[in-house]
This record gives sequence, C-alpha cells and structure tokens, in this order.
Amino acid sequence: AFQGYSWGTEKSPYGGVGTVEGVASSVALTERLLQMENVKGGKGGIESSNAQTREILSTLPDTHPVWTHASNAIANLCVSLLLLTSCQKIVLGGGIMKRTILYDMVRKRVWTLLNGYLDSVDELSAVEKLDDVIVESSWEEMGSGLVGAFALALDAHESSNSVEKNDGEKEEENTMRQLTESSGENVIEEKEKRRKDNDDDEGEQQQQSFTSGVLAGIGLSFGCVLLSSLLGQGRRRRGQ
Repeated sequence: AFQGYSWGTEKSPYGGVGTVEGVASSVALTERLLQMENVKGGKGGIESSNAQTREILSTLPDTHPVWTHASNAIANLCVSLLLLTSCQKIVLGGGIMKRTILYDMVRKRVWTLLNGYLDSVDELSAVEKLDDVIVESSWEEMGSGLVGAFALALDAHESSNSVEKNDGEKEEENTMRQLTESSGENVIEEKEKRRKDNDDDEGEQQQQSFTSGVLAGIGLSFGCVLLSSLLGQGRRRRGQ
C-alpha cells in the first residue's frame, strides 16, 4: 500500500503520510506509478520530484488505476469539508485537475462515501446535483495557483493598510483626547478664576458695607452726644 510520498518526509509536517498532498499530488502520483511498475524512485536516475519525471503522468490514459487513487483521496477531502463545514461549493484546481476526467470521478466517489447521509440537503440529494457543488476553478486558464497567490498578497496588503489606518485613527483620537483634556483643564481653570474673582468682589463689597456701617454708626453716636450736650446747655441757661 502507498502510505505517502517520500518528498514530504522533510518538508511536510506529517512526513508526507496520510495527507491529500502526500497521496494525490503530482509527486505522490508519480511515486505511486513507479511503485506500481516496480521501479524504485530515486534510483537509476529516476527522481519523482523531478518535473521531467512527473511528465509521465500526462501520458497515462484516463482509465489508468493511478487516477482512481487520486480521485479517492480528493473525494475524501471533499466529504470531510462537506461534513465539517457544510460548505455550499468546493472549487478544485491545480496541475492534477487538468485531467478533467477527475471531476466526474471525484463526484461519484463523494456520492458513494456519503452513502445518503446528507440526502436531506437538496444540493446533495442526487449525484447529478454534485455538478454544482464540486466545480472547476473559473481561473483555471489563467492559473488558479497564481490567482490564489495574488489574492493572498492582496489580503495581506489590505490588512497592512487597515492596521496603519487604525494606528493613524488611534493617534488622531489620542491627540483629540489630549486637546479635549487640555481644553477641559483650561475651562476648569477659567471657571476657578472667575469664582475667585467673584469671591474677591463679594469680599470687597462686604468690606465696603462693613466700613460704611461703622462710619454710619460713629456718625450717629457723635450726633447723639452733640445733641445731648446742646440740650444740657439749654436747660442750664433756663435754670439761671
């Protein structure tokens, strides 16, 4: 049994074993083909990771067993996606999928593996309906790999701009907060100054009122004494 490609031993986190990449990539299918034909990859000048060696796949007929192995691995991936994520569409592309017969093979294998488990979902209630669920990439002619790489770069660029924008907005917000706080402090200082000025004015008014009261009192007392003195002198004159 083919466990996975040797190329992934060092480059794959799972050692190239038990993954779709490890059993259905062009490198893996080439190694499987060499194994089926009793040829050991890596010896006799044959390297499965060599692009020229992998060209042998293009010479195989659609009925070759290697495509059955490939469709089975990809179908298992699709079934896992449908069951785990309830996705509405699965887009397949890449070098192996240029063998267009794989699309029908994958759909039929998915239908077999699901075994009626998702029949209640209208889009998965018949094998024919899988034609609208498992589809070919619309970018295949241009190269879905290149488009995907560009999309990732675009997302990274937009995320970077978003971070810079957020940083700019935060800096502006902090500046406005500082200005507001500064303005608030000025307002408070102005209010305190006005209150102090009002208190001083009230103090002066009270002082003036007190002084006026004292002077009035002194004047009244002096008037009374003067009046008493005059009255006393008048009485003494009458007595004489």
